[in-house]
Amino acid sequence: MTLYQDKYKIDSKRLKNWDYSSEAIYFITIVTKNRECIFGSIENEKMILNENGQIVENELLKSIKIRKNWFFHNWIVMPNHVHLLIEIQNINNVVPTTDILDVNDPHTHIVETHSSASTSSVSTKIGPNVAETHCRAPLRDNWIENMNLDQSEFKFSRRPNSISSFVALFKSVTTTQINKICDDKNQSGSTKIWQTNYHDHIVRNYKRFETIYNYIKSNPRSWDTDSINSNFQ
Repeated sequence: MTLYQDKYKIDSKRLKNWDYSSEAIYFITIVTKNRECIFGSIENEKMILNENGQIVENELLKSIKIRKNWFFHNWIVMPNHVHLLIEIQNINNVVPTTDILDVNDPHTHIVETHSSASTSSVSTKIGPNVAETHCRAPLRDNWIENMNLDQSEFKFSRRPNSISSFVALFKSVTTTQINKICDDKNQSGSTKIWQTNYHDHIVRNYKRFETIYNYIKSNPRSWDTDSINSNFQ
C-alpha cells in the first residue's frame, strides 16, 4: 500500500486555521535529509536499529512519558524516517500511561510500533536491537467520527504542546546527540540530520485511522517498495 504516491520530499502543507495543539489524531512522518538510511536497516522484514536509531527511539520514549495528554497509538523508527500516529487529548480525558518496555536489559533492544498507554500491550523480546510494532487499545467511541475541522477561530502557529513544537524539539535533540556521536568517533557527520519540514495528516475517521495504523505496523515488511526508501525506484 502506498500512502505517499511516490512523493518523498516533504513540503509544508499545514492546514490553515487549524490549531495543531488541539484535540485530534495526527499522522506524522519525519524524514532524514536526502532520505539517507542512518537509523539502521531492514533485515528479514524487521527493523534493526543502529546507535543513531536507538537515540531516536529513546527520545520518542521520553516524549511518551512526559506528554501526559498525548496518546501514541502507533509509531516506528525506520531506516530513514519515523512514523507516528498521535492523539492529542483534552487534559481531563487522559488515559493513564503504563510502561510497556523493559529498558533495563542492556542486551535486548526492541523497537516496535509503539503505543504509550495500552495496558494490554506486551513487548516480546526478539533479539538485540530488533524493532517491531506494538498494538494498542481501540479509539474512544465515535470521537474521531465527530471531529469538526472547520474551526475558523484557530490560527496556525507553533504553540506550546503543538505538533510543530514537538517536531522541532525532537529534531533538535536527536540531531545534537547524533552529531555528538560522530564527533566522539572523529567522524565528519552532517550537521543537518532531518529534512526541513515534515508530513502531517489529520485523521478524520476510523477507516482512515485503521489504514494508517496498519500501514505503520507493516512498514518493515513493505520497505522494499516504500516510496520513502532511497533505493526504491
